[in-house]
Amino acid sequence: MHQDNQMSGYAAASRDSTYRQDDLDLLDVIAQLWRGKIIILSTMLIALLLACGYLAVVKEKWTSSAIVTLPAAGQVANYNAALSVLYEQNPRDKPALGELQEQLFGRFSASMSALASELKNQGEPQSLTVEPVSQNSNDSLRFAFVAGSAEEAKKALNGYISKVNDDVVEDYGADIRRSLSVKTRELSDSLAAQKQVALDKKEQRMAVIRQSLKIAEEANITHSQLSQAEFLSDDTLYLLGVSSLKAMIANEDTRPLTFNDLYYETQRALLSLTHLKIQVDNLQSFRFISQPDTPFRRDSPKRSLTLLLALVFGGVIGSAVVIGRFASRQYRLRGK
Repeated sequence: MHQDNQMSGYAAASRDSTYRQDDLDLLDVIAQLWRGKIIILSTMLIALLLACGYLAVVKEKWTSSAIVTLPAAGQVANYNAALSVLYEQNPRDKPALGELQEQLFGRFSASMSALASELKNQGEPQSLTVEPVSQNSNDSLRFAFVAGSAEEAKKALNGYISKVNDDVVEDYGADIRRSLSVKTRELSDSLAAQKQVALDKKEQRMAVIRQSLKIAEEANITHSQLSQAEFLSDDTLYLLGVSSLKAMIANEDTRPLTFNDLYYETQRALLSLTHLKIQVDNLQSFRFISQPDTPFRRDSPKRSLTLLLALVFGGVIGSAVVIGRFASRQYRLRGK
């Protein structure tokens, strides 16, 4: 029993000695850090100067952003009216107003995404991001462009949006002009074909009358022997007699061509197209929800954070140097 108490006393004394030794070591470390405060402050100052140099030469990054959505009905009104004239004979083929808005915005969105990839793959890459505002809808997009200054970021983003819109509008203008040219040629060819058919019908009618006149002359039928001639076929026209047939030939020569309703409908459609003025000046492929803004805060570098981290890093390095020197000195003393 006495031996157990003695062993417990030794253990407690050993723990007390360890605690005191730890306290002494910690106090020694604090004391050494205080003695080496010049070194620590020097490393902090050096780190601070290096951070200031970094901030002086590093390129700043500012981000301007904008949000766009489908063009308004008024922004595509003239183009939609031109399509109405173009598809007048086939109105079912004309895209609806909502479909036209979606087509324009879809082309604009695809062109902006292509531009973003092109800028990213340049020798000096530029950051243009295109992303939907809502993950469940592509009706609105957010654009962001990073540049070296706030004004430069805003100006560049505005310029890229305007350029892509102008390209899309120009493509749509060229497309409707090509469609107009094709439709005009189609209607002109249709009119020419219908006119040729009318001429052929007139020539055929003249040929029938001349043949009937020849038969009447050979049969010596000078005057009509019929009381009613409404139901005569082409094969019995000679019964009208020579006098009547000659009069019919003279009348057919001077009578204008006969056209059906389709001819005049085609002619009216052609006149509408030839007088159509394609105006795409006010055509837009998008509408701003928020225009490119002027950023108030830079993305990087964060000056306050950079300087703070530099001070902390310098303090850590200085403290490590001081503790390292102290540990080395203690090691040498124990070796002796």
